[in-house]
Amino acid sequence: MKTNSWKLVVCGITHKTSSLEQRETLQLGHEEMPRANAVFSSLPRVLESVIVSTCNRVEFYFVTGRQNDAIEIVAEFYQKLKGLDIQPYKELFLKRRGRHTADHLFRVAAGIDSMVLGENEILGQVREAYSSACAVKAAGKVVHRLFHQAFRVGKQVRTDTKIGKGACSVSTAAVDMIEDTLGSLERPVVLFVGINHMIDLAAGRLARTDNCRLMFANRTTDKAVEYAARFGSEGFGLERLPELMTKADVIVSCTSSPEPIVTRGMMTEVIASRSGRRLVIVDMAIPRDVDIPKNSDPSVQVFDLEDIKRFVKDRQQQRELAIPQVEDIIERRLDEFDYWYEHVLHEPLYNGRYGEVETLCQEELAPILDKLPPELRDELSQATRRIVDRVNRIVKRTDNQRSE
Repeated sequence: MKTNSWKLVVCGITHKTSSLEQRETLQLGHEEMPRANAVFSSLPRVLESVIVSTCNRVEFYFVTGRQNDAIEIVAEFYQKLKGLDIQPYKELFLKRRGRHTADHLFRVAAGIDSMVLGENEILGQVREAYSSACAVKAAGKVVHRLFHQAFRVGKQVRTDTKIGKGACSVSTAAVDMIEDTLGSLERPVVLFVGINHMIDLAAGRLARTDNCRLMFANRTTDKAVEYAARFGSEGFGLERLPELMTKADVIVSCTSSPEPIVTRGMMTEVIASRSGRRLVIVDMAIPRDVDIPKNSDPSVQVFDLEDIKRFVKDRQQQRELAIPQVEDIIERRLDEFDYWYEHVLHEPLYNGRYGEVETLCQEELAPILDKLPPELRDELSQATRRIVDRVNRIVKRTDNQRSE
C-alpha cells in the first residue's frame, strides 16, 4: 500500500510567466471567487484548495492524488466555469509540488514575488483568497496549515525587515518624506494646495493616520470647501494662501498653474511671521509651484520631484538590501512547514484509506481490465481513479469537520 498517495501542488499563471493580455483571458474577478472556489473544490480530483487571483497572478493551491496532472485539473476547472479551453496557455503555467509549493506561496506573501518589490497589498489579497475558500469549505487540513504559515511569513518580514518600507508612487513617497522629516511632531497642520488625483492620494493616506490636521486651498473656493468636507476639514481660496502658510507645518502643493503660486516675496513675508517655526514644503507640480531657492532659510525645507525620485530610489535600495533577511525568514518558516508536511504525508488518519481504496479497486478490476480493448481499459482506469479521488476527498472533509 502506498503511504504517500497524495500531493500538495500549486499551478498558476503570473506576471513572470505571462503578459497582461494573456492573463486577462484567465482572470477571475473578485465577484467570481465564491463560485470559482466552489467549482474548483468540487472537482473529483481536488481534495482541498484555495485560489489566489490578483491583477498579477491566478494561482491554484490544492491537494490531489499523486498520479494526477495538476494542469489537467486546472483545465477542467476553466472548461466547467467558463467553457474555456486553456490549451494555448498551458506552457505559461508554473507548476510546483510539496515544499516548493510552500516556498512559492511564502515568497508571494512576503512580497518578493511581486511586480513591485515588497508590496504590502499582496498579503491582504492572499488572506482574502484564503477566507473566500474557507467560506465554501474548500480548504482542508493541509491548505489551512500552508496558508497560516504564509501569513506568519508575511507579517514577520514586514515587522523584522525593511522589505515593506518605501513608496510606490509620487504621492505615497511624498507622505513618507513628510513622516520621516517631521518625526514625532504632535498633530502637524498640513496644507494641501490644489485638488487632483495626486493630492487625493496624499491627503487620503495622511487622513487615515489620524495624526494630522488638514487644510485645503484651491483656485476655486467652493471646490476647496466641498473637497475639505470629505475630511472634516476647512477649504479656502488661493487668496488666503499667505495667511494659511503661517499656520501650517507642512505644505503639499500640486497645481496645474503655469506660474509659481508661492513666490519669493510671499515666502519672505511668511517666514518673518513664523518666528523661526519649522516649515516643510513638498512641491509635486510640473512646472513647480514654489519659487524659492532650497536652503535659503534654515527653518524651511523644500522638496521637489527630483528629491522624491531620489527618496524612492533610496527606499528601493533598502528593500533590496532586506532580501537576504527575507530569504532567511522564509527558509526557517519553510523548514517548519516541511517538517509537518513530511509527517502528515505518512499519517494514517489522513492518508492511509486512500491507498486502501486504490489497492482494492485495482485488485477487483484487474480481471475485467484484462478482457477489455485498450481504449476501454484506459477509460475505465481513469474513471476508477476519479472515484478513488472522490472517496478520498469525502474522507478528508469528514476528518477536517471532526477536528474543527
